[in-house]
Amino acid sequence: MPGEAKPLTFGVISDTLIPDRAKHLPASVLRGLADAQVDHILHAGDAATDKPVRTLEEIAPVTIVQGNRDWLLGKRFARHVQLTAYGIRIILCHGHRSMGHYLLDKYLTLRDGYLFERYHQHLAQDYSDADVIIFGHTHHQTVKWVNGQVFFNPGAVYPCKYNQYHPQFGILSITPAGTIRTECHW
Repeated sequence: MPGEAKPLTFGVISDTLIPDRAKHLPASVLRGLADAQVDHILHAGDAATDKPVRTLEEIAPVTIVQGNRDWLLGKRFARHVQLTAYGIRIILCHGHRSMGHYLLDKYLTLRDGYLFERYHQHLAQDYSDADVIIFGHTHHQTVKWVNGQVFFNPGAVYPCKYNQYHPQFGILSITPAGTIRTECHW
């Protein structure tokens, strides 16, 4: 029917790390976002430069947050951004919380490996009123529903050992009825 509301579709990416770990955004990611006809792109930090943001803006508007590499390289973005889509509250953050937390987590990850629970605990505490929490930082593609919240990490765009050297991204769709759908892409 004409005028009927359609789902809002977000491309979800993180950890592009251009140019320090990759020269450009992979064609497969750009093609995947374009093919999904995303309405908006959510970048969960660690862009490292404005180059990936400008490239992504050719597909759809982009919202980006501060990652630890952005901070180290002098890029300044918001620590987190809250959006609402059809009544669903979405938080976009990087997930490293602070530089002190980042250093502690680096040590714990080296000692114990990646554990989703470490991130879940602080993200759930920091953003208790969110329905969807989008985060990056870990380079581990994750979708978990915990206590009514969706924790969505699209993985790393830049090829690394955590994605078996295949760029990753995600798609988040919110229907007019408030149904949340996630997709993970390689």
